[in-house]
Amino acid sequence: MKPIELSDNNEILLKTTLSKGQVAKFNSLSKELVVKNGAAYLSIMQLHGALLTRSKETAKSIVQAYRNILRIYLVTADELEVQSEHDFIRPIGVQILLDRLATDRPLRASEYRASSALLTYIVAAHPQLAVDSSIEAKKVASFKDGVIKKLKSEHQVCQLTGQAFGKEHEKHVHHIVAEAINPGLAADKNNLIVITGSVHDEYHAWVNTIPGAEISRATMRNFARQKGYSLDWDKNATVRVA
Repeated sequence: MKPIELSDNNEILLKTTLSKGQVAKFNSLSKELVVKNGAAYLSIMQLHGALLTRSKETAKSIVQAYRNILRIYLVTADELEVQSEHDFIRPIGVQILLDRLATDRPLRASEYRASSALLTYIVAAHPQLAVDSSIEAKKVASFKDGVIKKLKSEHQVCQLTGQAFGKEHEKHVHHIVAEAINPGLAADKNNLIVITGSVHDEYHAWVNTIPGAEISRATMRNFARQKGYSLDWDKNATVRVA
């Protein structure tokens, strides 16, 4: 496989095994994309291009045949507040289906993988999705900032050491479960702990000494126990360390 090359215009040339007709169906698919709250959805009646079938009904039948692995990615038209007699599916669900089809139908595996690549491009390049995602990101960031500000005002001592905050002990707010691991907890006050900057640095340095360790509740709990710090911050803890 040749390495990916980026042109001076930040473009990547993608070679595909799909026909012009199949690619044309993808262009139609991009126009049918429904964007809701920063997420993309596709009607199961518009998947004949992505699933490489001649008819919409055949594509729908394939979705039904694999419904057991797609159920969590399917939503109704009512849930999306759109007029349609058919269900919708998240693009990730279609990606999973294409991967499964590539395994179950090896003769067309390269075509299914090519289809998956085009689908990724369509979703990534959709302008409305980019706008909605940006707006949603700003809302989440604003809400998170508000939660953090409130927590800082509520706590006058470090939740791990009991040290009072001041010039020598800067106030930090740490995500117990890292945002990268679970973005949904980014603004959850139960996933935030107010600690001093020095303890914050100490914790991350300690984590880096443990191969494979991640920023999680269990890791924070083990750190507190080893250092003799309080576990009062952890509602799931059964033992308090004085």
